[in-house]
Amino acid sequence: MRSYLNKIFTLLFVLFATPQFLKAAETTTSKDMGGYNPVMIMFITLIVILLFAIGVVANVLKNLVTVYRDKMRAERKANISKVVLLLIAFSIASLPVWAADTAPKVAQIAVEVIGGMNANDFYLLVGVVVFEILVIVSLVFVMKGLIRMIGNATEESTVAAIAKPKANPFWDRFNQSVSIEKEKDIMLDHDYDGIKELDNSLPPWWKYGFYITIVVACIYLYRFHVSHDGLSSKEEYAAEMKAADEEKAAYLAKAGNNIDETNVTLLTSTTDVNAGKVIFEATCAACHLKDGGGIVGPNLTDDYWLHGGSIKDVFKTIKYGYPEKGMLPWKDQFSAKQIQQLASYIKSLRGTHPAVPKAPQGDLYVEAGGKAPTADTVKK
Repeated sequence: MRSYLNKIFTLLFVLFATPQFLKAAETTTSKDMGGYNPVMIMFITLIVILLFAIGVVANVLKNLVTVYRDKMRAERKANISKVVLLLIAFSIASLPVWAADTAPKVAQIAVEVIGGMNANDFYLLVGVVVFEILVIVSLVFVMKGLIRMIGNATEESTVAAIAKPKANPFWDRFNQSVSIEKEKDIMLDHDYDGIKELDNSLPPWWKYGFYITIVVACIYLYRFHVSHDGLSSKEEYAAEMKAADEEKAAYLAKAGNNIDETNVTLLTSTTDVNAGKVIFEATCAACHLKDGGGIVGPNLTDDYWLHGGSIKDVFKTIKYGYPEKGMLPWKDQFSAKQIQQLASYIKSLRGTHPAVPKAPQGDLYVEAGGKAPTADTVKK
């Protein structure tokens, strides 16, 4: 149908429109329009677009006719709608003949100019556009009627297909069980005080799940208790505890760097004190001697301190130093934890007896709750 309509419209366009377009172009050129008329170009564009629309609608209609024809053949029913469809199609096909007969008559009537075009050409183009619109409207009506006929023919079968649930053989087998209404068919003769026994097996999904657990248990037994490829529960616990201890140590080491002069505390463990001693002998002995008696720096074994004798004061002195008095800052050389260890070792030197103690310097410091200084540590 589409090819038939396209041939008719093409023939109509060539026979009647083309000569008039050429004539309009010549007329427009003689009026210094440059050979181009916007109105004519608009009409030509509209005609081409409508022809394309006709082709699309005709193609859809052709497919619907094919579907309807196949359905009628399958059902072996005669339908008067076929005759109506053919009559409408022949009516549409006869429109080009009517347009061809009308166009020359229109061309003989008007002589005036409309939109820079000869009136005959203008009315011809308008007639072609109206004709194409009529063709599109007719095809749409035919298409709607055909869709309605196909829908009515398939309504009953569609409703039946929707009402009937789709079977799912796999799920039916996987969830196979006896419904309550049919339990009487599997009732056994066993009756215990009114309690009757059913010969009802478990659903396949339950049994398959149980079989899978057996397979997993066999694999687990072989792997963890025969081949020992994996860690046992006890070994996993030990490994996790070791990892936790390592994480704890790493956290504490990291937390140690958050120590400052406001929250530092005195360390008394042998490990920390010995670590402070190593740092002291390598770094501080040059000014304070290894036994803390003092040479350039003050004596660290008595109760007199130049900048305070608490753990926080000693930590601050080591960290920031007093460059104007020759005490260098060590915050860039040692971590906060190392400075805490060093300060704790220095505090442990109080009351010791260095070989050549330097005379006390600074102010007397007494620990809170501590004992009064001995006679040999009092400044004279």
